[in-house]
Parts: sequence; structure tokens; C-alpha cells
Amino acid sequence: MTLPIYCADDWLMIRSLGPDQVAGLAQAAQGQGWEDVVPGLDSLSLSWNPAERSLETARAVAEALVAQADADPAEGTLPPVTLHICYDAVWAHDAEIVAELLGIATDVLPHWHAAQDWRVAMLGFQPGFGYLVCDAHIPEIPRLSDPRAHVARGSVGLLGQICGLYPHAGPGGWPIIGRIAETLFDPQAASPALLTPGQKVRFERVDGPTLSRLTGEPA
Repeated sequence: MTLPIYCADDWLMIRSLGPDQVAGLAQAAQGQGWEDVVPGLDSLSLSWNPAERSLETARAVAEALVAQADADPAEGTLPPVTLHICYDAVWAHDAEIVAELLGIATDVLPHWHAAQDWRVAMLGFQPGFGYLVCDAHIPEIPRLSDPRAHVARGSVGLLGQICGLYPHAGPGGWPIIGRIAETLFDPQAASPALLTPGQKVRFERVDGPTLSRLTGEPA
């Protein structure tokens, strides 16, 4: 695998990666002495302590990492996660818009979304915000022309060709198709983020009362 590696003083970026390559390299980089391992949608960024590792050494370690991953691809060892999602209209504000762009009926959208093999490409934007990808062909879904001042915690959106999961309430411009019950980010937990890059995600449909029960919020 020949991939571009861009270097700076104390970090480098491996570019032009597929989602599975990003996840595999990120797992393989753990324990190699990097200060930070940051997966992106099509890249992996690695930083190091310049007092302990020179730029030349860091690049050599990264090149060996890529070569080893190419020769011995990492197996998917992360356990999949199931997220309980409600597609009711009260949470699926933009279902009609998204369904029309996908060329399907609005009432078919929940089945289509839950049937995809989603996996976590990266976390970003907010702590615990998951960017999910799948192998299905998804037309380019645009950002809302008038972003919302408030998006509920757990909202599920589709933008571009990515499924985004909001861990916190706040403003947002993604078209929203539902809401999940799970807490995506808990700063008090041993592992604050529920999701991990490379992890497979399954969506299980629930109704409004079940979502209320799982979240502990009134219906």
C-alpha cells in the first residue's frame, strides 16, 4: 500500500484511506508510543513527543505501520453496538426531505436506514459525535438551508453520504430522521465515548413510549 504521508514538526497524517483502513491502522497504532491517534474520514493523524522521537523516526514508524497493516490486515475485534432509534415524526423532522432525495417513500425510510451495515468512521464536531458510513450508494444530502437553533440529544441525521449522531443538545444543520435512546458521551465513564472508530453499528427501531422509557424522559 503506497499512501501519501504528510509530516509537520510533531505530527503526521496518512491520507487517502478507506474507512476500514482508517480503523485498522488506528488499532494497530495503539501501543506504538504515539501521543495521539486521531482517525479521520479518509485519514489517520499521529502525534508524538519531539523530545522522544524525531520526525524522521516518526515517519519511518508510520511507514512500517502502513506496510504491516497491508501485509497483515487487522481483524475487526471491536464488539458491535446496537442503538435503539425512534423514527416517529416528532423526532424525524426532515424524513420527507431525505426520503425524496433517496428516491423512496417516507414510510420506507426507517427500514432503509436500519437495514444498512453502518460502521463508525470517526468521532468529531462534539465529544462523542459519531460519523457513520455504509457501503450503500447515498445521493448527496445537503445541509439544511436554515439550521436549527436546537437539536435534541441523540438526534440522528444524514448529511452528504454520512449518518451523524448528536451526543448533546444544541444547534445543528443536519437533516434529522430520528432519535436514539443511548448516551453517546458520558464524561464520568471510564470510556466516555460510547462509539469507537471501526465499530459496527446496528439500529433497532423502537416506538415513542419505548424511547421515553429508555431515556427516562417524558413522552
